[in-house]
Amino acid sequence: MAHVKMTIQYDGSNYFGWQRQKKTQTIQAKIEEALSKIFKREIKIRGAGRTDAGVHALAQVATFKAEFSFDLYVLKKALNSLLPFDIKIVEIENVERNFHPQYSAKRKSYIYYLCCDEYCSPFIQRYVWHYGRRLNLSTMQEAQALFIGTHDFTAFSGSTEVKNKIRTVHDLKVELSDKIYFLDMKIEGFFIKFRIEADGFLKYMARNIVGSIVELGRGALSKEAIYEAIEKGKRPNPLRTAPPHGLFLERIVY
Repeated sequence: MAHVKMTIQYDGSNYFGWQRQKKTQTIQAKIEEALSKIFKREIKIRGAGRTDAGVHALAQVATFKAEFSFDLYVLKKALNSLLPFDIKIVEIENVERNFHPQYSAKRKSYIYYLCCDEYCSPFIQRYVWHYGRRLNLSTMQEAQALFIGTHDFTAFSGSTEVKNKIRTVHDLKVELSDKIYFLDMKIEGFFIKFRIEADGFLKYMARNIVGSIVELGRGALSKEAIYEAIEKGKRPNPLRTAPPHGLFLERIVY
């Protein structure tokens, strides 16, 4: 019985997130359907974590177990031929039986893109939060240090059954860019990129961190209010959860 690890890229725009659900399209369900066709029996996969509806992934990880004698390259090719255009298996390999895509992970990182121009290019609009107003970048960058370290992130979590909400954020960067490249075309503008790396993420945690820093950048929230929210576990006000379509699961480190 082989234990197979897949690295997956997907555009989450047309899906209700990663996790299998009844009567809705999900990434997990699409991959399981394709695998079940190949092996002519039901195959279930285990993912490294759940991405929300509309969130994208550059390197999601999932595993499954099956018996087969053909080459992994053949499996990858067959699998991609059955998957929709917006889901692709980019790497496939055998792993040890004790490898777990979620519990073996040491770190995960997400990136988020914000466009602050009045008008946003239609070529990137489905992958950025079009905010439409300028923000105070230096103030936003000052907030980076507030989140780094081991904290209880209850204030920045959505509704979840997870009891332990302590996570360690290893790195958080807020960077300005005056251009984004689409294919080989340069799209100029006022873009802000967030990159968050942690040992794990709660539901909506990455999007709420982005949302709170945006509120800080527009002057509606103070650094003291964010610090207090972390310390007391109470959601800061105001706080808009950043929309899902600007978020990408960047990588998982094992």
